[in-house]
Amino acid sequence: MSPLSTQQILSGPALREFIMLAGKDSVGKTCAVLSLAWYIEQTQPSAKFYLMDTENKVKAALRSFGPDAPNNIVYYKCDNMNHVTQYADEILTRHKPGDWVAVESMSRVWERAQDLGYQAVTGMGKADYMEKRRAAGKAGPVTPRPDDLWSIVKGAHDGAFLDLLSQSDDINVVLTTTLAKVKPDSGFMKENADRKAARVELGMDAGIEGAPRLPYYVETLCLLKLKDGHVSCQVLRDNLSALEDSRTEFDGFGRKEWASTFWSLCR
Repeated sequence: MSPLSTQQILSGPALREFIMLAGKDSVGKTCAVLSLAWYIEQTQPSAKFYLMDTENKVKAALRSFGPDAPNNIVYYKCDNMNHVTQYADEILTRHKPGDWVAVESMSRVWERAQDLGYQAVTGMGKADYMEKRRAAGKAGPVTPRPDDLWSIVKGAHDGAFLDLLSQSDDINVVLTTTLAKVKPDSGFMKENADRKAARVELGMDAGIEGAPRLPYYVETLCLLKLKDGHVSCQVLRDNLSALEDSRTEFDGFGRKEWASTFWSLCR
């Protein structure tokens, strides 16, 4: 391989999108994803929109679109972390340049990865392990065999899934995740350093759920907020924007209009 010049870089294929939509439950993240599928169907008719669903909310949201429901979706229902890694590998094998993959949602994927780790180390999922520990009077470690546990969790979540999506140059990615209220640090438990750094950098008073370093993977980070029955979108980071001020905010869009509004204002 030969090094590239600035002209060669800029004249090459368009940079792929790597977007994350964050917001509280029921703020409209799933509808925003489907509005993106519809927008892509109108502007790039040959592109497929692969959708990995861990929350089982997509079908209801799709029905709410009525005749405007996008027809370019290839749907995968992910019931466990093995499904997530298997389907991600299948999508990356099948896709063509310009296709999209959406993941609903990264907070649930992180939970599934932890369940996989707990199952491998203790023979039961995380919730069952914690309940057994509580019933036994909190006997035993909070995190069993931490080196083995986190090696499995991060291997599945990062190595077999998120790293593969981030390293692909020709498939566009959109992720969703939820927000969690930040709990004050105590002597027993402190906020994860990566989560705290991301929250401070972005100027947020809530934490982004999912893997601690999730916000650092994405090029574009949008926060959806619901106030007085209206949804607004605050762009907290947009590395692909050519605007002088890329941290913009917009509202006044319906459930089917997030993507067209974002593209008209930010691209």
